[in-house]
Amino acid sequence: MSVLVLGLNYRTAPVGLLERVAIPSEQVPKALLSLVQRAHVTEAVVLSTCNRVELYTNVNRYHGGMADLRDFFLEWGGLVPEDLASLTYDYFDDRAAAHLFAVASGLDSMVVGERQIALQVKQAFIRAQAEGSTGRVLSSLFRQALRVGKRTRAETGISAGAHSMVDVGLQAASRVLGPLDGRTVLVVGAGKMGGMAASRVHGNAERIVVANRSAEKGERLALRVDGDVLDFADLSSGLRDADLVLCSTGSSSPIISHEAVAEAMVRRPERPLVLLDIAVPRDVDPGCSFVPGVTVLDVDAVHALTEGGATGAEAVKARLLVDQEAQRFAAWTRTVRVEPTIAALRARAEAVRGAEMERLSARLASLDDRQREAVESLTKGIVNTLLHDPSVRLKAIADGRGGELHAATLRELFDLPDEG
Repeated sequence: MSVLVLGLNYRTAPVGLLERVAIPSEQVPKALLSLVQRAHVTEAVVLSTCNRVELYTNVNRYHGGMADLRDFFLEWGGLVPEDLASLTYDYFDDRAAAHLFAVASGLDSMVVGERQIALQVKQAFIRAQAEGSTGRVLSSLFRQALRVGKRTRAETGISAGAHSMVDVGLQAASRVLGPLDGRTVLVVGAGKMGGMAASRVHGNAERIVVANRSAEKGERLALRVDGDVLDFADLSSGLRDADLVLCSTGSSSPIISHEAVAEAMVRRPERPLVLLDIAVPRDVDPGCSFVPGVTVLDVDAVHALTEGGATGAEAVKARLLVDQEAQRFAAWTRTVRVEPTIAALRARAEAVRGAEMERLSARLASLDDRQREAVESLTKGIVNTLLHDPSVRLKAIADGRGGELHAATLRELFDLPDEG
């Protein structure tokens, strides 16, 4: 039983590769099923955002589990091993816990300290629970991660003044367009990121237009920001009218094509168009950047405008907190690993006790029910008393490392099953 993480993120892979292995929301059940059906994976959670695609798993063998996770990425993205060479990262046990805790805290985000990732971690866990792909280990890991994320933000200043990808993208767009006064902004996608984007431009843009596959959800967002609603099927007209387009849907393929953008620009040759695409997979066909007058800002472009990582005293404090919590989780997992041995030892002792009671059944035949109950209670009490201290001591040893060696010795001495 070991926690293993394999992933790619904005630091290690270009957006083109991220979108190939991205797991859209509607395909998460299929991905989780594919993972837990593999030989060495017993639990799985998928975290797929615009910045990262990560597989969190509980595996019964490290090397076998690693092979299973790599095979998943290759199959899912239609890749060959060379495509992933040097682009993935992996973490094991306490380092896996530390990584997730840092992710949930916003320490590993493109915009350090941003809060959106905590919600995304929570949603990934809830989705895995609903699909039945989590068990005791990953449930404990993710619950602790959510607590750690709250704690780092409460006890450090890591999130003070933190911006989001939307903010950084809007700053980049303003360098092209200038102020949004008198401008029309088209928001494509009314989810969390789309809602954040609409809220940010509300009060600055002259007009906000919202397009969403679910008309009802789009109408609610438009009402909230005093905007108009555009039929999702009529994006072409929206491109003709907009100065800035903010895209953040969960589509598995581009929804804004090169042809549509080129046609729109023919009708507005003197007005520049900025397409801010913070979706992975991308909502905007990369070829749109070759259309005269069009600027495409995707995840890679936004990343180029952000700082390299967390710095400063508050980030250091948050990192220390994350490391402490990771050590706590590692100690817990070591204790969990010896529990099957303890259970097997108790089962073996109970089997011996039961066999002896059966062997002496003829001699105990004269006992009445009350007397027989007393004998049962006495013999069970002796077994429990004998095993209590060894069980407690083994857990204590495991908490401080070395427990697995002692557990192996017990299994050898008492001929217990290897795995329990």
